Amino acid sequence: MKKKKIKKANSFFFWLLRCVLKPVLYFKNGYRFEMKSSRGIKRPCLILSNHQTKFDQFAIGAGFRFGVNFVGSESLFRHGFGSWLMKVLARPIPISKGTADVTAVKDIISVIKDGGAVALFPSGNRSFFGEESYISPTIGKLAKKLKVPVVLVSIRGGYNTKPRWMPKTNKGKMRARVARIIKPEELAALSDAEVYDIINKELYFDEFEWNREKQMCFRGKRKAEHLESALFYCPQCKGLCALRSEGNEFFCKRCGARVKFNATGFFEKVNNAEAIPETVLDWSREQIEHIKAIDYSQYTDTPVFSDPEVRFSRVVRAKRNEPIGQGEFALYADRLSVCGTDIPITNIKEIALQGMLRMALYTTGETYCIDIPERGNLCKYMICGYHLLNTAKGETDEYYGY
Repeated sequence: MKKKKIKKANSFFFWLLRCVLKPVLYFKNGYRFEMKSSRGIKRPCLILSNHQTKFDQFAIGAGFRFGVNFVGSESLFRHGFGSWLMKVLARPIPISKGTADVTAVKDIISVIKDGGAVALFPSGNRSFFGEESYISPTIGKLAKKLKVPVVLVSIRGGYNTKPRWMPKTNKGKMRARVARIIKPEELAALSDAEVYDIINKELYFDEFEWNREKQMCFRGKRKAEHLESALFYCPQCKGLCALRSEGNEFFCKRCGARVKFNATGFFEKVNNAEAIPETVLDWSREQIEHIKAIDYSQYTDTPVFSDPEVRFSRVVRAKRNEPIGQGEFALYADRLSVCGTDIPITNIKEIALQGMLRMALYTTGETYCIDIPERGNLCKYMICGYHLLNTAKGETDEYYGY
């Protein structure tokens, strides 16, 4: 059956959406888009932004006076009536993370040729630890190919307002603005690599470095809860998988190290925490260094990590998940084992977390989905899995899924 063409987004629908969303986002999340920065921008154009929260697309959509076709993970299209309604009203473009998605690129080109505006997050990832995730250099080639203005949007304060790992939202201030526009004539004079360098520089953001100067406060009574779904290594005792959260405090059950979040999102030491870093970002970097230092030769029969109960399913692109079973999830030096199914590390093409409790596993020939219970940690499998895959490939410039 011939694939249905994606039409450019309906501006009237987005006008209605803005009327509803702008006050909701302001009162709920302290969000405000600097509208004067987007004044005069028209379709067609390509809108690129850094990515901090799960409502970034709504926040950005509220900042422009026309309809926008957002590019989103194909996982968003597997939720029955809700996904159907989204496709009818917002006309998003699905993209698969596990491959060079030629279909998505064709859809983007088609919408632009029809005079539409396409928006995407080049990193493809909401920030895990407070800085913008890795952006592929291929975005430079795409931006030049479209030959339309490239609008670069900067979002600030989103990570401390709604960290990826936290179910609740903190009260603070979240701001967005158009930081730069690269015009078609400028694009034509630049190489793909030069365009990428501009995009990467403008969209990179470190929330903690920014807030050292701004000292913006984010209020909440549960600012640490569920952080154990992102962090799994204790710098104090060098132990793994013993971290827990309660309210604004984060602690290790093994050694008793304890810290708490202050008003600006930095850690304050409470007990036995001399080796604990000041930020979530610095802590994440230490756990990567620990993963790199492990001797994996001892983990061919014994797992590096394991969890007793996960749900395992096979993915049918942009349609549904087909359940396979429930059981143990374990990572060894040379393979992942899920519910009795062994997947060699070298067969893995990409590991992506959707939120924090669902993993999309792209392999040669199949895409799988793994769901872990609340407060479980899939981050350790992604980071360690990528390290093992990079080692097997002889990669020196390592990538850990973000």
